[in-house]
Amino acid sequence: MVTTRRQFLRAGVAAVAGTWALLELDGLDRVDAGPAGPPASRRISMVGDSLTVGTMPYQADDFRAQGWSRTMIDAYTNRGIKTKVRRDLHTGLTAVDAIRDSWGDTAVWIVALGTNDALIYPKRKHAQVITEMMDRIGRGHKVMWINAYVPEREPLAAAWNTSLDEVASLRDDMYVFDWAGLAFENQTWLAIDGVHCSVLGYEKRSEMIGRASRYLLPIRTAPAPTAPTAPGSDRSSSAEN
Repeated sequence: MVTTRRQFLRAGVAAVAGTWALLELDGLDRVDAGPAGPPASRRISMVGDSLTVGTMPYQADDFRAQGWSRTMIDAYTNRGIKTKVRRDLHTGLTAVDAIRDSWGDTAVWIVALGTNDALIYPKRKHAQVITEMMDRIGRGHKVMWINAYVPEREPLAAAWNTSLDEVASLRDDMYVFDWAGLAFENQTWLAIDGVHCSVLGYEKRSEMIGRASRYLLPIRTAPAPTAPTAPGSDRSSSAEN
């Protein structure tokens, strides 16, 4: 479940003494935004489909618990990167624009799309569609992309997840969160259809995404201590002159 390649964010859950523990994320550095970082660097945006709709009662709190100051989420049922149902105002691409128009940009984005895209596009189109989403967010950001788990269409989901890994391996701004591995190992988190989650599953999905996101927080660098003024310094001398 844990890879040594920096481009892939792999999270796993193991049962330890009756509790759940996040496995070590190997070789992943947090984003260095300089001293304290600009305010936008501690805000986070998320674009998703029905699985994100299910986590919305918990997700903002789970991000806040990891140190994010503000969360913007745009999610809708059956959403894809370039597709949507009639009632949805946005595709994944235009949801990025909508968040920016309403709330401004953020340094870090979470993309929770692909469950529907994996069933729509042939494998040869996967990298192109994924790259379109990455380009819409743009260079200079960090993106954590949550992969897909569709057990009844496993070959299609596996092909999509492989494409995510391949695109991420060519970039330094993209990480893949292994939801497929978590879902496979924790079947009690899933609803009857095997894709959506139970109440417990949505809580756990939100928690795991939040905990993984803290590795993308900017490092707050403490200012260098100021050397104390020695007795008889220039300041004291000027006061006497």
